[in-house]
Amino acid sequence: MNDFNDMVNDWKSIATDNTERKKVSDSLFGKLKKLQQKIVFGNLLMSLSFAAVFAVFIWLWNENPLKERSDNFYIGLTFMFILLTTTIAMMWYRVLFWRTPNDISENMKAFATKMLKKLRYFKWITNFFMPVYLVLLAVGMTIYYQDVLYETSLQFKMIAYGLTFVWLFVVGFIVVRKKQKKNSKEIDPIIKSLEEILETF
Repeated sequence: MNDFNDMVNDWKSIATDNTERKKVSDSLFGKLKKLQQKIVFGNLLMSLSFAAVFAVFIWLWNENPLKERSDNFYIGLTFMFILLTTTIAMMWYRVLFWRTPNDISENMKAFATKMLKKLRYFKWITNFFMPVYLVLLAVGMTIYYQDVLYETSLQFKMIAYGLTFVWLFVVGFIVVRKKQKKNSKEIDPIIKSLEEILETF
């Protein structure tokens, strides 16, 4: 009789654990889906804006045949084109999942491991890549300006460089800092939850 009672209690315990795990997984999945929507929407906006920039690059290149401008003109455009292409590819890699899982509780360990990797990459983009991107973009703009501002006055050059660098480094780094604070509020708790889930396996 005791063995039977123990077996019943064990079954109840397992059922309770499975129910609790299902509740945790549903709550966590809801947060991840919300984050996924933000990532995809943000990437779509960025893709559209980058497409407009690429169209301008192509127009500038076609309107200025080779040998009519200095090497800095073409090097600057090529450098920024490669930088923007790489950036948009890295941004799309942040997408958490391309196909929505039916039930993440069935293989919670594998799902948590994958999401943890994605979210850490998400934070790496903000903390490391975005500042590097701003610096590299400034380099590309500087190379480009070496050609287009060649015949302008010193005063105009100072204004052009000044406005460009203020926009990139002041506004850019303010945006990065805001994103870092937002990540601490929204992403870090999810990462902590995923780490706690993995500790149970």
